[in-house]
Amino acid sequence: MKKSHWLTALITGVALATLLVGCGSKGSASSSGSQTLNLTEELDPTTLDVNDMRNSNEADILSEVQEGLTTIESKNGKDKVVLTGAKSYTKSADGLTYTFKLRNAKWSDGKKVTAQQYVDSFRRLLKKENAFSQATGAYFIKGAEAYNTGKGSAEDLGVKALNAKTLQVQLAYAYPSLLSDFASVIYYPVRLDKINKVGNKKWKTDVKDQVFNGPFKLTSWKKNDKITLKKNNTYWNAKKVKLQTVTYTTTNKPSTVLSLMQSGQLDALSASGKQISDFNKLAKSNKLVSRKQDGSGTTVLIMNQHNGGTQGLFKNTKVREAVSLSINRQSYNKAVNDGKDQPTYTMVPQSMNVGSTNYGEYVGNPLKDLQAQYNTKAKRQALLKEGLKELGKSTDLSKLNFVYLTVDDDDTGTWLKQELDQQLGVKVTIKTAPDVPSFVKSRNDNQYDLLDNGWSGSADPNSYLSLWDSNNGFQQFFGGYNSKTFDDLDAKLNANLSTKERLALYKQLETQLVAKDFGVVPLTNSQSRLYINKSVKNLQSTVFGATFNYTYASKE
Repeated sequence: MKKSHWLTALITGVALATLLVGCGSKGSASSSGSQTLNLTEELDPTTLDVNDMRNSNEADILSEVQEGLTTIESKNGKDKVVLTGAKSYTKSADGLTYTFKLRNAKWSDGKKVTAQQYVDSFRRLLKKENAFSQATGAYFIKGAEAYNTGKGSAEDLGVKALNAKTLQVQLAYAYPSLLSDFASVIYYPVRLDKINKVGNKKWKTDVKDQVFNGPFKLTSWKKNDKITLKKNNTYWNAKKVKLQTVTYTTTNKPSTVLSLMQSGQLDALSASGKQISDFNKLAKSNKLVSRKQDGSGTTVLIMNQHNGGTQGLFKNTKVREAVSLSINRQSYNKAVNDGKDQPTYTMVPQSMNVGSTNYGEYVGNPLKDLQAQYNTKAKRQALLKEGLKELGKSTDLSKLNFVYLTVDDDDTGTWLKQELDQQLGVKVTIKTAPDVPSFVKSRNDNQYDLLDNGWSGSADPNSYLSLWDSNNGFQQFFGGYNSKTFDDLDAKLNANLSTKERLALYKQLETQLVAKDFGVVPLTNSQSRLYINKSVKNLQSTVFGATFNYTYASKE
């Protein structure tokens, strides 16, 4: 069976890493001297709109055909923020005002990239009527929350074009992660003349209506088949871009990818879980370079809190608590990921550092005491029955049947069915949608109790925690968690705080989400391994950026 690790995320509109990267046309990967890089994505992008980017496959492509103020590169295995669209910047003494000087960059149609196009992007991202899912992530900008909630104006937004090449950004509070956050596609400049000419809906997916300011331009998109990028000769640093073509083949079948890798037709692959064992064997052929890569993703089990699920049960805190305490993360990791990922009890990746403090060590396991308290099946069943009583439901557990929704054969569902039977005495029915549209309809109609999903944020813990704020547009895909206590704690982060104060709030937020409200069940943090053809040079992979950064890669 296939491990549908984050496929749910990719089709629901959340920013998550795809499982497999790296295949192309037959024979091209191994052809010496060809400056064509062949990669793959599980699914087609849902949009080419930078402000509406939600999925990792979109980020992978848009981060190479478009460009913002900064980008994330990898140096000695660590992420490094570098200036791209900006050639320099200054920061005020209080840390609240950044002034960026832009490069002499052009779009693929020859027009200049201007500061006003960045202003247009920020205003468009935050315009309430556009309802972009990631808008709340920009609330560190002065006036952003007021504008996004309809209480302020675009003119009051703290992003100004001082002249054609000077962009000023004023913050609501000092935000240490500003430069790394600005590497996100959602903050890239936009061309309103192009968008307004054809309308938002058409522009989002029509290649011919697009213009590009990145190192490559998208020239062809055949749905469910192939996406082709060509070198953008108007790019400001085009002389250092060696690749002429990048092709993405769309396939969600690991067996196909494995076959292509075995035949030497892949240029690069990012594998995780059980896939690693298969590709390790191929790495011994001495044709591949292999290295470990920490991931930025957290896999989670979603519990339907919109309407409580198929029987209305998951509105109750004790029901969710009983389920959460019945999940053995180590068992899950072994069964679904072949033990290759890192079991976790927190939403934020444990490996993340906040200043000099390791997040995982600081926060620990918020469920530790409760796990000790409810350490038997009988105790967890008693807790579940308390929740059922509060709902006025029968406490006959034999009548319970949780529906796990998926879109493909799924190791998670198989494992979950066995786990909840053994640990809680509850039946699980796996509801497999025949296709993506059917899955989306069932999810949107709340015809499920449980599903797995995941999230990959930036190098700031709040990019993971603010996901669970009830005002976040992504909650429609993540079970509908809604807690005033959590929202109030999250709001406290929107202030000038010391690292110590931020860490304390992060810990409170994790505890509220995971161990008081039981709003989600964190399962694992991703740990991947890269497999790169030896003919490919300078292909980078970052923790908090796109799957691969190939701007200055080349083939030998």
